[in-house]
Amino acid sequence: MAASPADFPPGVQESIDRVREDVARLHAELVRYNLIVWTGGNVSGRVPGADLFVIKPSGVSYDDLSPENMILCDLDGNAIPGTPGSERSPSSDTAAHAYVYRHMPEVGGVVHTHSTYGVAWAARGEEIPCVITAMADEFGGPIPVGPFAIIGDDSIGRGIVETLRGHRSRGVIMQNHGPFTIG
Repeated sequence: MAASPADFPPGVQESIDRVREDVARLHAELVRYNLIVWTGGNVSGRVPGADLFVIKPSGVSYDDLSPENMILCDLDGNAIPGTPGSERSPSSDTAAHAYVYRHMPEVGGVVHTHSTYGVAWAARGEEIPCVITAMADEFGGPIPVGPFAIIGDDSIGRGIVETLRGHRSRGVIMQNHGPFTIG
């Protein structure tokens, strides 16, 4: 874990700033498209050139999110002390995001929503069948269902990785939780 921003290699701070802006902007998109309820759901982005990612703080209203209060974490999900936002707790799904980044190095971002229909389908515990061509184009087939997992540790991340490894889909419905996508 980087002890402080002074430990970052050259150019990494610019990458962090860019990812903070992207992650804050993408949270606004979740609101715009009615994909979240209250403070649920989260977006994270990997910082190119470093073993770091940016994620939203826990329990903060989407109206109050900004690049400055996004939280910079190491790949174990620990907030980096002395960085903007580090005084807050990161999202309750941070361990899941960190697990995905550690085990799928090709992943640059993770999005989790609590969209009404996605959560309703998650309660069914069934994959979403591929019934339209647009879905086949986007996901390559059905969207798989991942196992039920407890929130707060890396169980969700393990389920995401195990379900999506070797699958064409970049999205998964985690049983009794909701949709997660990687990109």
